[in-house]
Amino acid sequence: MKPLFTKEQIGKDNMDKPASNVPNAEPKRLLAVNFGGIGDEILFLPTLATIKKYFPSWHVSLLLEPRSATVHQVTNVVDEIITFDIKKRPLMVADLLDLVTLLRSGNFDIVVSSGSSPMVAALLFLSGIARRIGYKSNFLASLLLTDPVALNKAQYAAGMYHDLVKGLGLAETAGIPEICLPDESRRQMKKLIDQASTKQKRVVIHPGTSKLAIMKRIFKTWPASDWARLIELLLKEKNIQVILSGGPDDKEAIDAILKSLSHRGITQEAENFVLAYGKTKSLADLGALIEASDLLVCVDSAPMHIAVGLNKNVVALFAVTDPKRLLPDNKRFAYLVSEDKITQRNSSRERPEGPSHANGQDHCPPGVVLPPENVLRTVLDQLSLFSNQERSPEHCG
Repeated sequence: MKPLFTKEQIGKDNMDKPASNVPNAEPKRLLAVNFGGIGDEILFLPTLATIKKYFPSWHVSLLLEPRSATVHQVTNVVDEIITFDIKKRPLMVADLLDLVTLLRSGNFDIVVSSGSSPMVAALLFLSGIARRIGYKSNFLASLLLTDPVALNKAQYAAGMYHDLVKGLGLAETAGIPEICLPDESRRQMKKLIDQASTKQKRVVIHPGTSKLAIMKRIFKTWPASDWARLIELLLKEKNIQVILSGGPDDKEAIDAILKSLSHRGITQEAENFVLAYGKTKSLADLGALIEASDLLVCVDSAPMHIAVGLNKNVVALFAVTDPKRLLPDNKRFAYLVSEDKITQRNSSRERPEGPSHANGQDHCPPGVVLPPENVLRTVLDQLSLFSNQERSPEHCG
């Protein structure tokens, strides 16, 4: 089995401190399995950090989906990244056999998996890995896992994942994710936005959500006209620099926002406005951009989790997901819930798989329904509440 990224590529590890008062601390090979998006991987980082803290000599591999492999750019608690496309459709029996082969070929001593379905328990059993840790969420899990752990979904998701360390005999309380950034990304992003007075407050606007969420008909977005109106309102405030950012999948959203801004007489050359879209070349660059700012405004998305991992101020807009499961209970991380949330949940649940044929249109749930003026007030409150925060605190990496 060849890892996608090795320890040397990911960054320095933490093998200089021996584990103390922990049984079976001799070197082992541990495989962590966490399929999901970038946000899921960031939420999983406290679990891996605790494992590395107590077992620094262990070699930790992380098995994830190809779309999330770039998480290696913002952490130093993983020795290698391995990918498998579990979302492939159709997923054939031969694909599952390939996954079993992948698991068996790694010579792992321990596997820790966040999956809660019976199929996950069966695959872990077929892997032949001696110690199998996962959630006690079904009969097969109770039967086939060596160390089943109770699944508690009624908590911050990072804490839910972190409960898995109980299978290793650890009782430490979960912390929030910690993001580690390379110095080169910090230098590049500082150069990008250091075109205004350092006394200005820097607000990053990131409108993006994942393509997979849209494909699964989970609509988390805010209309382009509302993003544009918020930017317009922020630019009218004194001493605020607005930075519009987005990932490779966000071109359509960014173009729509820029078009709406132009209708309001705001161009890319406007004072205190920086277009960072296309200039963040990596996940690490995006992290460095957020770190160099004072606040991030976004929807429920990976950038939100990155900001949390950097302990940066956040104003997150939620449409259909539960903020109490996706944000830690901390005043620094503010959220606003869509005024149409219940309606959207019902629409998403009742919406047929195919397009609606009424008037030939595909009627989508509206996503976030919030007045930009309400969002502005929350942004200004956050900037005032945490006015003395350091922009670029020292982080690992």
